[in-house]
Amino acid sequence: MNDLRYVGNIALISSNVLIRDCLKFILALNFPEYRIKVFSAADEWSISSSHMRTRLVILHDRGYMDASKIFATARASEPHIPVLVLANASDAASIVQAIDLGARGYVPSTLPVSELILAVHRIMAGGTFVPPETKFGKQAWKPLTSRQLSIVAAIRQGKTNAEIGKELGISESTVKVHVRRIMKQMQVINRTAIAHRSKDILSTDED
Repeated sequence: MNDLRYVGNIALISSNVLIRDCLKFILALNFPEYRIKVFSAADEWSISSSHMRTRLVILHDRGYMDASKIFATARASEPHIPVLVLANASDAASIVQAIDLGARGYVPSTLPVSELILAVHRIMAGGTFVPPETKFGKQAWKPLTSRQLSIVAAIRQGKTNAEIGKELGISESTVKVHVRRIMKQMQVINRTAIAHRSKDILSTDED
């Protein structure tokens, strides 16, 4: 039955065997339509035949410097595949560093398993995941319009461009244009970074 529902692979990269086995069990239980492929390093995954059908890369690290190296290797191999980082660090600097590298999500070890499952669902749907209650320092933002603020709020909720467009009554292509402008104004490189760095503007800016 699993073969009939098979839609792709989730690559789980971790050098920790125990963590890798536990995560594989959790992911297989919650995402039966995917085959969970485990690897000890990113280069091991990149040379395997399974990477061609990978729909998500999950990177677990023991130290953030190791994660940065593994992350860069994975992104260089398959830049179109979304990456979710699992890490011990929960500070804003570590999260921002992962997002700046291109991660679509970040789950620190302080969060429960339910948040990991939620993160995978959101990213698979084209959205993003940011740790709740993460605090970032204030920055000098260029003013955003009320429409842009609505889009930023939706991005923080992990919604896709299609979902945002439907909610706001605009086309998906229009949402994409707004997102590009928001990234330029906020001086970030992806929508996950928008989510992470927008806490202050959502709480202080007015329409």
